[in-house]
Order: sequence, then structure tokens, then C-alpha cells
Amino acid sequence: AVVSTQSTGIAGMWQLHTFALWFLSTTAVVQGGTPLRFKDGKFRIAQFTDLHYGEDEFTPWGPIQDVNSDHVMHSVLAAETPDFVLFTGDSLTGNNIHSNSTAYWKYVLTPCLDSGTPWAHVFGNHDDLAEEGGDREHLLEYDMSFNHSHTGRGAPNVPGVSNYFIPIYEEHSDYVAAIIYNLDTGGGKIPVQMTEDHIAWLVGAYYHNTQLYGHVPAILTFHIPVKDFERLYNLGNCVGSLNNTIDELDNQELLAFLADMLPNIKLVTTGHYHENDFCCPSQTKSQLFCQGRHSGYGGYSTVARGSRIIQFSRGRLETWIRMEDKSVKDYISVPYKP
Repeated sequence: AVVSTQSTGIAGMWQLHTFALWFLSTTAVVQGGTPLRFKDGKFRIAQFTDLHYGEDEFTPWGPIQDVNSDHVMHSVLAAETPDFVLFTGDSLTGNNIHSNSTAYWKYVLTPCLDSGTPWAHVFGNHDDLAEEGGDREHLLEYDMSFNHSHTGRGAPNVPGVSNYFIPIYEEHSDYVAAIIYNLDTGGGKIPVQMTEDHIAWLVGAYYHNTQLYGHVPAILTFHIPVKDFERLYNLGNCVGSLNNTIDELDNQELLAFLADMLPNIKLVTTGHYHENDFCCPSQTKSQLFCQGRHSGYGGYSTVARGSRIIQFSRGRLETWIRMEDKSVKDYISVPYKP
């Protein structure tokens, strides 16, 4: 069932944390790569979303789009030198790919491989639609085969495959100083959904990590935003633009729940709607709810391409947009206790 006021609601969702440790005991989170660490008190992430590689691969213009998307990523990485890259869904237009999904997946990774930048993937609603060999599990296995991948095989009882978290350590110790949570909102070969099991896993992981590491700051990513993102945008106080109506996932009360019950999550960032790139503070101004900037030349869009940059920085969670032409816009931040 989809989480909503008609099903669980905030009160019911709050009760989910009571079986946090039990739920985590059924969760396999497997990740590779060298542990991620702060550098000089900061940790910077570049979000690439909706790249849509492999769209119309048998036309003259399809491959050109991928070349242009590759340029976007190389440009952003050169300008920002991030510590980490988050791919937040629809890296591929799988429904236009016959049987070579992994070749396109490696093409997507080329800027990270060239620069030695570690990464992780969250799946979107187009990634797994190739006719042969392009299902989520196959692409997950392939991504995790690279040394710089921090993509995790997540909770087996939760729909999708990219439901997992990534710890970020202090520079000179094994103390966890920040966490990245990821959810798989489905689509493609599985339904578009954010279920009670998704929320239960997130709550379980959050309280488990709080017990282990204390109230460290965190971010949350998933591909398809819920309708409440638009309701929050309409209240004002946001930076960036909303040009596409958010109408796919209902999940009422999710943002209020995150604000009230999971306050260490200081930023939520999503993709899917290619012409949105807004970022809005919560009503308490303690969290940010954002859409990433369309990074790829595949997929519909009339906007210039770029990347949302997210930075943990000495007691502030900062974010801004870095454009393909290397210009910067829409800085916004919230405080956290370091």
C-alpha cells in the first residue's frame, strides 16, 4: 500500500520505528569502494539526474545527445571537483536500448572513471526497460563490479533494489560524520511506488544509525518526488524553478513526517521532472526539499543542463546549481550540529 493519510499517516508511520532493529536484521546492505571521507571539514556531492543515455541509438541525433551529456558531467566535475557523485535515476532510456545496457551504463560512468570520482546509483523509471539483460538486478550487479562504486544492494523486503545507505567518515577516524540514504521509487518493469515498506526501512535505518553514531546530518535521495514537493514550492521561499507539474506519487504527509520524525535528514533531492530545479526550505527552515537539475541531453527539456551540488560544510548543509557553462545559481543552506 502507498503511504498516505488514508493508510498509515504520521502517527502510524511513527510506530514503525519500534521494530527498526528487527527490520534491519532482514536487510542486506552490500557496498564496495574505499570508505568516503570528509576533507578539510567538508564533503561535496554532485547530483547527475535524468541523463537518458541510449535514447534513439539508431538515429543520428541519439548518440550526439550522449556526447553532449558526457560534456555536461566532465564540465561539472572539472569546475566542482566533488568528493562523490550521485546518479539519481534515469541514467538510461532503457526502452530504446535493445541488448547493450551495460555498454551504455559504462558510458554513463566514463566521467567518474576518468576523474577517479566515486559514485552511487539510484534507479529511475526508465533504467531497466531494455529488451534483453537490462533489469534492475543485472545493472546493479554490473555497477557494483567497479572499484569506485558505492551502489548498495539494499533491503530484500522493499520494492526495488536501490534502497540502501552510505556512511561518510571523518577525515582521520572511523567515526561516521554523515549519511546518504537512498530509496527506489520504481517504475519501468516494476510499479511506481513508495510503500510502507520503504518508509519502514528508512525509519529502521535512521534509528539504527542514530543509536550507533548519534545525530549526524544526512541527505535522502529518490528519483520521483511526491506531490507535497509542489505544495511546498507554492508556499514560496524557494530558489529555482518549477515548470513541470508534480503529479505521480501522492504520499501525503511524507514531508511533514520527515521534518517531524527524521530531523537529521537535512536535504531531500530527487529527479524525474526535467524542467524543475527548485529547492525549498521546510516551514521550520531546518530541512531542504529539492529537485536536481536536468543533467542529460536525452529526454524532454528546454532548459540548460547542469548539476545540483550538495555540500556538508562545518555545520551547514549547502546546495547550489552548477551549470554546464560552469556558472553557478540558486545557493541555499540550512544549519546542522556538526
